[in-house]
Amino acid sequence: MATLQENIIAPVAEEEATVPNNKITVVGAGQHLGKSLADELALVDVLEDKLKGQMMDLQHGSLFLQMPKIVADKDYSVTANSKTVVHVAGVHQQEGESCLNLAQRNVNAFKFIIPQIVKYCPDYIIIVVSNPVDILTYVTWKQWITQTLCDWKWM
Repeated sequence: MATLQENIIAPVAEEEATVPNNKITVVGAGQHLGKSLADELALVDVLEDKLKGQMMDLQHGSLFLQMPKIVADKDYSVTANSKTVVHVAGVHQQEGESCLNLAQRNVNAFKFIIPQIVKYCPDYIIIVVSNPVDILTYVTWKQWITQTLCDWKWM
């Protein structure tokens, strides 16, 4: 006969250690979040002070967002097992900079970011919200294909 702990307490404790059902990652830690989106939210940004501030703001309001877990770091490992990645990261256009030069700088950033996401989130949907969105979506797709095929083991 099972004890009370085995029947009630142990199963609840085991559930907490499971992989999140609907984890969302925001790369570029922006203010693009709504209510009840996920059971875990991961923020990634190269600007640590901004990232820490965004995380603290969200944690203070997490009761109203109904989001039990919020994590943030420069290290992409916090994105592990995300089901959705919203990519809002991108460099800002400098005064007098051409759109073509801005696009190239963002492409260079994506060439670093996308392999990191693929590494930690093997089964995810990515939403690109960076400019120019058409070019960066294409770069994202090409980076995903390259990373996936390189990791594929031939039999």
